[in-house]
Amino acid sequence: MDSVTLDVDPIVERRLLAISLTILTALVAATTAAETMPLSQIQKGMRGYGVTVFEGSRLEKFDVEILGVLHNIGPGQNLILAKVDSPMVQRAGVIAGMSGSPVYIDGKVIGALAYSWQFAKEPVAGITPIEEMLKIADLGSSRAPAVVAATPRMSGSEFLGAIANQKTSELFEKLESGFASASPASTSGVKPIAVPLSLSSFAAETLARFSKYLDAMGFVAVPSGSTTSATTASSTTSAEFHPGDAIGAVLLNGDFNVAATGTVTFVDGNRIYAFGHPFLDIGEVSFPMAKSEIVTVMPSLASSFKFASTGKIVGAFRQDRSTGIMGMVGDNADMIPIDVTVEGSGLSQSYHVNIVRHSLLSPLILAMAADSVVANAQRAAGERTVMLESEIKLKGFDEPIHLREGWAGAQARQAIPAYLAVVSGYVMSNEFRPADIERVKIHLRHLDELKIAKLLEASIDTPVNGKIYPGDTVKVRTVLKPYRGEPFVETFDVKIPDNQPPGSAYLLVGSGSLSNQIDFSLVPPDPRTLEQVLAVLERLRPSTDLTIGLYSSAEGAVTAGVYLPNLPPSMRAVVTADSTNGAQSAVRYHASQHLARPLGYIVDGAVKIDLEVKPQI
Repeated sequence: MDSVTLDVDPIVERRLLAISLTILTALVAATTAAETMPLSQIQKGMRGYGVTVFEGSRLEKFDVEILGVLHNIGPGQNLILAKVDSPMVQRAGVIAGMSGSPVYIDGKVIGALAYSWQFAKEPVAGITPIEEMLKIADLGSSRAPAVVAATPRMSGSEFLGAIANQKTSELFEKLESGFASASPASTSGVKPIAVPLSLSSFAAETLARFSKYLDAMGFVAVPSGSTTSATTASSTTSAEFHPGDAIGAVLLNGDFNVAATGTVTFVDGNRIYAFGHPFLDIGEVSFPMAKSEIVTVMPSLASSFKFASTGKIVGAFRQDRSTGIMGMVGDNADMIPIDVTVEGSGLSQSYHVNIVRHSLLSPLILAMAADSVVANAQRAAGERTVMLESEIKLKGFDEPIHLREGWAGAQARQAIPAYLAVVSGYVMSNEFRPADIERVKIHLRHLDELKIAKLLEASIDTPVNGKIYPGDTVKVRTVLKPYRGEPFVETFDVKIPDNQPPGSAYLLVGSGSLSNQIDFSLVPPDPRTLEQVLAVLERLRPSTDLTIGLYSSAEGAVTAGVYLPNLPPSMRAVVTADSTNGAQSAVRYHASQHLARPLGYIVDGAVKIDLEVKPQI
């Protein structure tokens, strides 16, 4: 049979194309501006469908059958029970990443797929009613920064004590323990559908170490490749969202990437509603909001999840509430820029990341990034030494916070992330006033050897007359031996203060960290302002410094965060009895002189040298 070719008039062809585009646009608009169905109209046996993305950016339907409604399952909350079905759901069950998938009955949206039961024999899910989600917008916003925690989790004294006594790892555990309580409680096994947390460029050891914190927050840690403009589909570069689209909450981007993936439920102008359950339930937030693309679905007996790639940041999430999260297209979420430089046996490496600005999340994400940086620099096993120099600039402060410290051995890998997390966590949630971190610079010097120097001896050159008076200068000679190295000598000229009281005194020679511990035990810090905390922090000496302190008896006190030395008995009685400024601390010994010298080694050991200061004649 001969084929027949039909010629179509170009004008008709253009009209047909225009009509097709108009119909397609109308369908998309109808989905975007779908009517809502109130909870009161939901009945058992109703059938409808949900929309989500299982691959790429293509919207796919799954069937829904209403099983009933659980009223007042939480304060002011109801839950629609439904059985879901589709070829993908039959393979994988309710999938992490489906949170927020809109569900429709008779073309009207009834809510978001949000809850599931682990180990359920059938794919039964909980749907958050749409009317409860839309109330998020009525909560508005306060003028207070959304990134400041409601209450500090450590005091200034506790923070400084942990730094001085090298107990930051213990305090870090306490700081992050709040994440366990942030995870919504389970009622008869029902939990929010897990949120895939896509992580790229992180070391496997980092994911293993920090997974307990991520699990407590309801995340499923999922490996992800770095997202670039060359590999991201055009659909993820547009700022437009439709119900069922994948959406990402960006916690970290740059050389490392962390983003949580969920699904868009409802679009109201530039307002985007998603998830149908809390992200972390922390109220007002300021997280970057991004387009996302689903790579594929990983079926799993434990928890199936979506692999996702995060695309362009197109707005900011502003609310994280019990019934979902809400973001605004076009808004900007300010992040903290972090620059990290690592020097070692090979070429210097530099990293740049931007971290979400939040007192709970920022320390954890910073710790994860720092942990991976150290992991990338070190050998798989063996001895190591890491020297840290860091600079934290706060908005409104002229000078940055300077940090110096060193660690040797296996503890280096554990200590550095905890140290940085504790400092940043305290600053952002301190009990005195809001403090925004403007930027952070970190310099790490990593060596595949133990750089430890043991203090073998310390002595003074006795003056010719055999006596020491106020104003004299005494020479202190120290001998140190590096690990598998030859001993070396360091000498100091220590000036006895002109106002040094006569009597017994002693020189304490040792590491900066030991000096910090002694000083804190003798003169406990009692800061009353953030400036006082930072001033004490600046005075702390690292374990890589060889220090000498001149100590003698002193009748003083610490009150209102200020040390008052050499108080007369009457004044000392008044100060220690005054309760208007809080707890007072009497001081019996005090360091009148400190000398410190960086050695490039972790100093080990201490020597005490007794002195007798004679009165001036």
